[in-house]
Amino acid sequence: MNPILYATLVGAAVGALGTGIGAIAVFFIKIKGKRISAVLMGLSAGIMLSVVLFDMLPESVESAGWPFALVWFAVGAFALFLVNKFMPHHDVSTSEDSELIRNLKQDRLVRSGLLLAVGIAVHNLPEGLALGSGLVSAGSFGFGLAVLLFVHNVPEGMGLAIPLKLGGVKYSRILLVAVLAALPMAGGAFLGALVGNISPTVLGGSVAFGGGAMLYLTFSELLPQAAGLYKGWPTWAGLAAGAAFGGILVALV
Repeated sequence: MNPILYATLVGAAVGALGTGIGAIAVFFIKIKGKRISAVLMGLSAGIMLSVVLFDMLPESVESAGWPFALVWFAVGAFALFLVNKFMPHHDVSTSEDSELIRNLKQDRLVRSGLLLAVGIAVHNLPEGLALGSGLVSAGSFGFGLAVLLFVHNVPEGMGLAIPLKLGGVKYSRILLVAVLAALPMAGGAFLGALVGNISPTVLGGSVAFGGGAMLYLTFSELLPQAAGLYKGWPTWAGLAAGAAFGGILVALV
């Protein structure tokens, strides 16, 4: 098989299967009451937080150095701030209609899930670049990286699926969003295989950009919504469990 086609197919499979499996796992979680919803949102926030702090930040610093990585983290966070600012949304506090408030909260959950999908898609591109380059230049390294990225994508799929599920999105559409968020990995793998060696600084800056975007979404959307659903220890227990789960996966791979 053509090496470039092979790398592209591996990138598509790694991205879609990893993120898709994570999303499908969420389908089996039964939601009963605000407390469970808050725990799940805390879990989503914890997963994203651990992926960014324990995986993406160290990777970007190692590739590009502290100053460059921090600059692109800030740029990524600001970019998602602008996207969030200009996306249509409504202020729940301006309404006294309980049914309308419930619908608006669901809309915000859906928006959070979609923004997370954007952040995941952004950082899947440089990961695909590294995968494609590794597969054509060093087969064993590329295979090991493919396994690592597959496992890495599972908690990300869970993280984006939780707010979408809580927002009432159909399972088929959640899976579609998860797969679409993973597709840039295939595009990155194609470009990485085509070009060959990719500058570590470019890869590090790209990963930092995606990490900054996801970190902003965690603190501006996921954590406030989790606390808003239920103000109590279960919410923070969910956050801690998500951070531990994501950290263990990162450590294992």
